[in-house]
Amino acid sequence: MHAPDTDDEARWQAVETRDRNADGAFYYGVKTSGIFCKPSCPSRPKRINVCFYATREAAEAAGFRACKRCKP
Repeated sequence: MHAPDTDDEARWQAVETRDRNADGAFYYGVKTSGIFCKPSCPSRPKRINVCFYATREAAEAAGFRACKRCKP
């Protein structure tokens, strides 16, 4: 089993490279804007402002709304 920070690093790498293959595997929330996106979104958040969620529902439960650019 991977340590949580290792999983987050892999997720962050998918966000940085806009990996469409990761879409649906997780979502990321941006604390400063209050939105959540799929990994292939063209948004460019700073890593410090990003948190990861396994599902849309989890991101919404944490108070994030869906991004209007990538429409997760």
